[in-house]
Amino acid sequence: MNQSVLLAIAASVGLVAGAGGTWFATSTSSKEVEVVSKEVIAAFIRADPSLCPIPTVEAPTHAEALSAYRKAYAASPLVWDRDNLPEISLALGHCDAASSGPGVACMTSVKIGPQAQPLDRIVGFAKAASGAWIATLN
Repeated sequence: MNQSVLLAIAASVGLVAGAGGTWFATSTSSKEVEVVSKEVIAAFIRADPSLCPIPTVEAPTHAEALSAYRKAYAASPLVWDRDNLPEISLALGHCDAASSGPGVACMTSVKIGPQAQPLDRIVGFAKAASGAWIATLN
């Protein structure tokens, strides 16, 4: 075929495809969208709170966290005198799902001894297969 005929066919196909695409993009849909106000959404959620569940995490109780922390501290390779462990106290703060592994990460305030200053630190807690909480010291 002649090169000018091929060029005319390609231009015609491109023109038809462009016109069809433009018509498809600008044609109106038969479905109408209704805008719902925030008040209507809030009313639905108040009527049925299961529509918007609040995520919760399972966190250890204070006693479980203290026991797990004491076990982790006693097993730490940095502890050289396992026969004379200090009296550890722990205050448990906010817990959230751990981003780096299973379990939760909790803000804690730890005192290693009765006269010690409290240390604020993040401690990880995960549940073992036995159901007991395990602490990870960072």
